[in-house]
Amino acid sequence: MLNKDKTMSATIISNISGFDYEPDITTDNGRDGISSFQFSVVGTFKALSSSFALDEEIKSVPDQPTTGSFRVVRRNMSHIAGAVSNGLYRLEVSTEGGSGNNNLYVLETSYQYQREILSGFVRTPTQDLAVNYICEWLSPTATITTNSQTQDVTDVQNRAKQFLSTLVVQIIRDKPKTIAPIGTVQYPVLGPSIDKNTMNITGSSVEKAGGLYRVRASATKGQMQLS
Repeated sequence: MLNKDKTMSATIISNISGFDYEPDITTDNGRDGISSFQFSVVGTFKALSSSFALDEEIKSVPDQPTTGSFRVVRRNMSHIAGAVSNGLYRLEVSTEGGSGNNNLYVLETSYQYQREILSGFVRTPTQDLAVNYICEWLSPTATITTNSQTQDVTDVQNRAKQFLSTLVVQIIRDKPKTIAPIGTVQYPVLGPSIDKNTMNITGSSVEKAGGLYRVRASATKGQMQLS
């Protein structure tokens, strides 16, 4: 049996001049709408070193998804049999892409603790008195990761803010309504308080993912009033 296996291997190496596809072809569909298509080929070093270059668009590979654009994102070549110069090599190819579907996305939410020491004042009958007070709150943050055929992040930014609009800022301590700076008489406090409705984009990124782009945006809600 051992001699038979050696004979078969020698026959394969001597007969191969280009490359052949191996049957382990897989497609993984990600929650962000970007698919990963992986396959491997065996052949000569010359044939494999000049095939399936990084960022090359993949076409007509067996069992390749029928729709969408896929480009090479990773390649790994290893020597598996025969002489180094003319033996048998395996090239493992990973591609990413697809047709794009931004209804698929990954959503992450969190709450960030915020604390500010503010300066305000109270207006008494005789004078204005400066006062300090502390505001504490939890700001909700939403991050959406999806796919796009372009590098434009406007849509994903709007979607992050749209989702964030359904979340509530959790107030721990806001500006006190009144305070007694002298004696026991309470006076209204004038000064900034927590703005519970303002939403801001805090970050965006674009990553080339083969034939598509992976776009991401984060937005947060709740900040101190500007004045």
